[in-house]
Amino acid sequence: MFLKRVLDNVDELVFLIEGTKVSEINKKAKEYFGECIGADIFDLLILEKGNLLVDAVHDGEDKDIVEFEDKVFSSKKGGWFFFRIRYLKDVGVLILKDKTQEKYLHDTKMNMSVLIAHELKNPIGVISSAVSELMEEEDDISKIEILARVQKNIERLSRIIQQIEYITMAQLGVYTPKVEKIDVRKLVDLVVDDLEGLINTKRIEVLKEIKVDFLTGDQFILRTILRNLLSNAVKYSFENSKVIVEITKDYLSVRDFGVGIPDEELPRIFERFYRTPTGVRMASGSGLGLAVVKHLSNLADYKVEVESQHMIGTKFTVYFNK
Repeated sequence: MFLKRVLDNVDELVFLIEGTKVSEINKKAKEYFGECIGADIFDLLILEKGNLLVDAVHDGEDKDIVEFEDKVFSSKKGGWFFFRIRYLKDVGVLILKDKTQEKYLHDTKMNMSVLIAHELKNPIGVISSAVSELMEEEDDISKIEILARVQKNIERLSRIIQQIEYITMAQLGVYTPKVEKIDVRKLVDLVVDDLEGLINTKRIEVLKEIKVDFLTGDQFILRTILRNLLSNAVKYSFENSKVIVEITKDYLSVRDFGVGIPDEELPRIFERFYRTPTGVRMASGSGLGLAVVKHLSNLADYKVEVESQHMIGTKFTVYFNK
């Protein structure tokens, strides 16, 4: 009775399972599935990817806890809901947490980002064309130089907008990596140019150790990974220090000689919005940079490794072949 009262006061759907039959449920589970004690769990829960639950119950002997996310049809509420699902195999407990509202807000935000990025492309293109025409008609060298700087920053803004659009698509799971021939030196130069203001402010020397001329892969993914790693390296470097960018046919690495990351913080650095206490004090940021690096690396089937010593420096290495 005590256990029943406890379960009825949690905000998750809890099912106790014997074999594949439901032996007990809590109050929250009844809200979505009604009185279902005795029902077969596979008949009760209609999942968009039903094989994940089957695998968890029948084939998860090597894992005590299986966790995944999926859409589930609620027979009582009459609709699909998005749940985080955990199955505790050793005790036969299935726990569902409704993440529908959270996912809706996330997807809405992502879709809005794509829409804004798309809408900005046209006016930026018009401005770029106008500046190009002015440069062709202008004879005054000093004015041409000013227009050239404007054009350079328009191109920089255009790259940032495209990056926002592609990152959002990748997070929504609708971006398919391309196979392109990548001019490595040109890509590195573009990234350094994008971060020129930050690099100059910190008076950082960026050393480029480029040991391959061309790579095959997705240019957006590689550029975004490099940009985020280099941006972080510069932000968390001491002034008047250096950052080393090395690219070979097998890997990309970015090494700084800055504040480093304490050992106890390393397991969490790829979490969305996570920032180390030292990082918060030293530089502004969203806490998304390394999460994006990890996400895009997984998308491209790359492997990311990090070595760091507190107050000595950090090295991130992205291997192109796992």
